[in-house]
Amino acid sequence: MNYEEILKNEKKSKILVRIVAHLMGDGCVTKRYFAYYNKDKILLENFEKDVLNLFKKIHFTRGRTNSGTSFLMIQNKPLLNFLKSLISDYRSHHLYLPKFIKNKEFQKEFSQSFYDDEGCVALRIFKKTKETKETKEIKRNVTLSSNSLKLIQEIKQILKNTFEIESNKISKYVKKRDSKIYINYVLSITGRDNFVKFRDKINFTHPTKSRTLDKMIASYIRIVKFKNKDK
Repeated sequence: MNYEEILKNEKKSKILVRIVAHLMGDGCVTKRYFAYYNKDKILLENFEKDVLNLFKKIHFTRGRTNSGTSFLMIQNKPLLNFLKSLISDYRSHHLYLPKFIKNKEFQKEFSQSFYDDEGCVALRIFKKTKETKETKEIKRNVTLSSNSLKLIQEIKQILKNTFEIESNKISKYVKKRDSKIYINYVLSITGRDNFVKFRDKINFTHPTKSRTLDKMIASYIRIVKFKNKDK
């Protein structure tokens, strides 16, 4: 199979975008194999369907890690070489946006798949008591984490330039473990308008994250109604 022909076909390229994004997210690419790890059954099934739709007769090795995470592994040297031609290094701190992901549709597919793996939707309600009056404080955000500053910066630009979604300043977190230093970069989205744009223009295929995002947007409506009743 001539894998380079895939890049000339927009429909097939969109599938390829999702595969590459997942390998950059919860996957890995080594000298002998590539694999995708996830606890969500739907994401694993979607990854398998994409690989089979694009590359047809592919053998999967299925397994589960010690922590209980399921994975799909593929050993195929020609396909492995093709994937490495798209991005030279899949290690987390070396990641960058592949050059073939240029148009809006490709950027949408990439963002959705990468957020499915590395994104987090947080809706937290805190009760605050001041004297005898109890109030509620709600924290809402959609965050994306990566060890690659370059990739986080590129995604931040995609959000703004392609989807008109404003994000906050990139945060840097440094951890030291066993004499090694680990650096993680986090990009956060806040504000109802940005959440609505994210849902309508990108969204998640991860079922739990998608439901939480809907709940988060709906929480603004409930608060407005609650405040209006007090007037």
